[in-house]
Amino acid sequence: MELSELIEVTRVRDAFMRKGPRPAQIGDICIFGHHLIFAPTAISKEEPDNSQEFWLLHKAVDRVLCEPISKENPQRGGLLALKCKNFLMIIFEIGDLEICRATARTIEALSNINGFLHDYAFFYNSPFTILDNGWSAFDPEQEFARLMLSTDAFRISSVNENFTVCSSYPEKVIVPKGIGDDYLKISATFREGSRFPVLSYFHKETKSPIVRCSQPLIGPTNRRCREDETILNSLITINRGYIIDTRSKSAASAAKAKGGGAEPQGNYRQWRYIQCPIPRQREIHDALTRMVDVCSERKVSSDRWVNRVGQAGWLSAVAASLEAGANVAQCIYSEGLKEVPVVIHGGEGIDSTLIASSLAQILLDSDARTIRGFESVIEREWICAGHPFSLRNNHCAYAEGTVTGPFEAPVFLVFLDAVYQMIAQYPMSFEFDENFLIFLFEHAYASEFGSFLGNSEKEKKENGIRKKTVSLWSHVHHPENMKQFVNICYDPTPGVIWPSIAPQCIKIWDRLFFRWQRPDNSWSKPETETIQSLADHWKLREKELTAKASSLRRSVIELSRELRVTSPL
Repeated sequence: MELSELIEVTRVRDAFMRKGPRPAQIGDICIFGHHLIFAPTAISKEEPDNSQEFWLLHKAVDRVLCEPISKENPQRGGLLALKCKNFLMIIFEIGDLEICRATARTIEALSNINGFLHDYAFFYNSPFTILDNGWSAFDPEQEFARLMLSTDAFRISSVNENFTVCSSYPEKVIVPKGIGDDYLKISATFREGSRFPVLSYFHKETKSPIVRCSQPLIGPTNRRCREDETILNSLITINRGYIIDTRSKSAASAAKAKGGGAEPQGNYRQWRYIQCPIPRQREIHDALTRMVDVCSERKVSSDRWVNRVGQAGWLSAVAASLEAGANVAQCIYSEGLKEVPVVIHGGEGIDSTLIASSLAQILLDSDARTIRGFESVIEREWICAGHPFSLRNNHCAYAEGTVTGPFEAPVFLVFLDAVYQMIAQYPMSFEFDENFLIFLFEHAYASEFGSFLGNSEKEKKENGIRKKTVSLWSHVHHPENMKQFVNICYDPTPGVIWPSIAPQCIKIWDRLFFRWQRPDNSWSKPETETIQSLADHWKLREKELTAKASSLRRSVIELSRELRVTSPL
């Protein structure tokens, strides 16, 4: 299929952008295979930024609406509304209603192409020199080599070569050293989606591993797998371990009736079973829809608005995710205990399981709070771990796909919002700021880079994504780009951080949900400039005081020498 076949209108002249990312203005709408381009016809010398072309990926459009400006007088033209996946809303006034409808059909078709083989990432030519190839920045062999410096209890296995055992796992996984590949294959038949236990993270200080998998296929007949029990028990050394289930008790019971379930205490005697429920995909999807709706509402009383925010359920989902991650971290970092293994799973092991494991790592490890460390967590715990980005992020808050609708959910955004809550409570402990999180959110839904394309490493390999596209990390690692994400107040906090999960401490991510509602569409620009100015001032002051301290030390040393020379024996 050629994208040009879907284009009914290539250019709309003198369209009036009533609402959008810049002040209202007149210009031409040009439609190409991957982009909509708005080119202002009037050039403003006072505001040169508003005279530039505005480019929008069709893939970034969540929903398209078209209606006449006046139902009584259709000759006045039509309104074209584009609701985007990053919550931006663009409204155009087009003089001809039929052209408006044809434009709407074109954008609707181009923004809802099934699959990702026609995505812009396959056609994008990087305008910058790639100094650090993001596709090779996080190699599993290198990760294992670093692990070997801390422990020799694990090995790297190629049991999943060519994805023959588990289609959602990478080809190389890290597993307990004493466990053979034959046991892994048998365990895979006992776990949903064949996601057998693999190492997620190893905490150096307590020598405690975090292992993730999917639910066991116990079923109504209480099926048992001794090989799976052996794999988990091989993690036990001196203390009992914890199995963290990210489902509610009722969800786990319902799963057992359908063939799933949870590890029975009688067969896993050396493990404590804890439930840390995180809302399911459908609940998260509906919560975001309600949250975006209430944050867009203006004509509402304060009491009703606060009530609707609570009823939306989004903040509850973020708080539950943060609580699950904190519980995992607490199990690992139990006071006075070492070598406490933790196994995490939900149902399929590709959504809430990844939220809990990745948040725990950020809480436990200061390296995960750096830019590269955070990228490593996303690469290892989300992209390589098989989170189905193309399915989950096909639509966002405004629409549902006809094919992918039941599978769509902003699971990755819940994770990013939970990280934002950490940054809000520990603003100096992260090398990056919330701008980096918003950047990742937008690129997870629509991007010129290939990092978030596909649903697994298998799909990436089959479609040559790593060879045919540019990695998002290549863009981030370029010095000119990285500086826009760096937290200017960064002061590393070694060890563990413990953010509060109390309801009064969980706040709305205002720069995400409200950033398009300012008249000038710029968020806290004066605030950012003030912080930057203060940071520069105090850095200069610090250098002056450091120089003065060094001068005083030298004076003290010289005076001490003089005293020793002049003092009588």
